[in-house]
Amino acid sequence: MRIYPKRVILLFIVVLLLIQTNHLIAQGPYSVLTGKVIGIRARLWLDIESETDKAIVNFRIGHKTVYVPHRYPNPGERVKVEYLVQRGVPVAFTVNILEDKK
Repeated sequence: MRIYPKRVILLFIVVLLLIQTNHLIAQGPYSVLTGKVIGIRARLWLDIESETDKAIVNFRIGHKTVYVPHRYPNPGERVKVEYLVQRGVPVAFTVNILEDKK
C-alpha cells in the first residue's frame, strides 16, 4: 500500500481548519453585563453585581481577558463585561471599566 504524504498532510490541515471554524461559529456573539465590582478572588474570578436585577455573577478571568484601561478594576467600580458561557461557567473576555456618573 502506497501512502501519499502530501495529500494526507493537506487533508489533516483542512480538517483542523474546519474544526476551528465550526468552534468559532458555534460560540455566537458575546453576552454583555453591566454592574459594580464586588471583588476579585485570586486573580481567577471576578465578582460583579448586576445593575438590572442586583444578582451577583462570578466570571472566570485569565491571561486572555482584556481590560480597558489596562488594569484590574477596583471593588466598587462600574464595569461592562463581555462574556461567553463555556462548560456552564461565564468566562469574561473583555472588561471595560466605566467612569462613574457624577
